[in-house]
Amino acid sequence: MKSSIKHWIFKLKYVLALAVFVGVIGFVGESSIVNRIGQQQEISNLKSEIDEYNRKFEQDKKTLDALKHDPEAVKEVARGRYFMKTDNEDIFIVEEE
Repeated sequence: MKSSIKHWIFKLKYVLALAVFVGVIGFVGESSIVNRIGQQQEISNLKSEIDEYNRKFEQDKKTLDALKHDPEAVKEVARGRYFMKTDNEDIFIVEEE
């Protein structure tokens, strides 16, 4: 019986070594495949966040340029963003019951 186990181990030693190697590379250490997949997902999320911030930056840049050159844009931003009114306007607040 012992010789048959030794025979199978000797016969499958390369398969066992490959299985151990794949296990170590796949699941152990900082550079394992599992960690690399997690890092790639994090990189993807960060790239989409960068794209969102760049889009917002371009939009704010256009608004700032309009504020520098167009007085109507100043009124539009003041009314829309800061809820300001002109002198000849009345504001009515409607409360629902």
